[in-house]
Amino acid sequence: MKLRIDHHPDPMVGMMPLFYAIDTGLFGRHGIEPEFVARTNVQAIEDMRAGRMDISFSGPTLTIMAREKFGLDTRFISAAALRGSYGGREADFMNIVAANGVEIARPKDFEGKRLGVFALDGGITHSGPLYLFNKHGVDATAIQWRTMPFHRMADAMADGEIDIAVNVEPFVTMMLRRGLGKTVDEVFGGGSLAMATTGNPSLVSNWWTTRETYDAHPELFIETNAVLNEAIEQIYADPEAGLDAMSRQTGQDLTLVREIGLSTSFLHACAIDAPEIREMYERWAGVLRGAGLLEKEVDCSVFF
Repeated sequence: MKLRIDHHPDPMVGMMPLFYAIDTGLFGRHGIEPEFVARTNVQAIEDMRAGRMDISFSGPTLTIMAREKFGLDTRFISAAALRGSYGGREADFMNIVAANGVEIARPKDFEGKRLGVFALDGGITHSGPLYLFNKHGVDATAIQWRTMPFHRMADAMADGEIDIAVNVEPFVTMMLRRGLGKTVDEVFGGGSLAMATTGNPSLVSNWWTTRETYDAHPELFIETNAVLNEAIEQIYADPEAGLDAMSRQTGQDLTLVREIGLSTSFLHACAIDAPEIREMYERWAGVLRGAGLLEKEVDCSVFF
């Protein structure tokens, strides 16, 4: 069975089980032949709709938005990264970095600032801040939204193009070590963006497919979930092996990822129809509504 995988541009902790499973031959032992497919858009929605790939990596909000706003019938396959604490594992980090000299002492201080975000697509780093702005009475229209890849944000801040960045690891740590600013997530009343929006625990990335693709080959995705969960258990038995595999598969220097690794996001094996994941989806659907990105209630059972 061939599995065409969305080639995500920024390797993150949530992708480690995938790279480990490829590197160690776990997919092959389950009868799956993995193949990366380069996306043609910032997000993989149109590539998935056109049947060019079978599975994509994103935050759960994009899985929800793809169906509710863009008419793509999506289905959850496997959890990637979570934050907070759950099942004996714990990890979290802040997402929002304010440049030196930019004072953010209260939510209202975001007004008038240039805010770097990955995309205005309803993803977690877009919907999360919007939800919190609305919750705390911030005028989101008074913010200058600047879209750019996560890896570009450090240089954009250094060059004075943005005042604040909503970013992910390892780039947040990179920005702090370059002395570009400080994290300010706490102004929203939570220890981090994820905890302030959905509480603990928070599903922050997952693997998804389309309902049509799943229905055509359910065994492919049932086995894929099993492979990724098996990889998670093996990674926790030997974290360095997981990082080594990720380094080989991406061809990138993962020195910083090795250092912060599983202290920032944790992996957890969940069934393909896990009730606890459905609960986390429901929370993110509430965030999307609170952010003004969805106008109606979402029946999250459709994603499982």
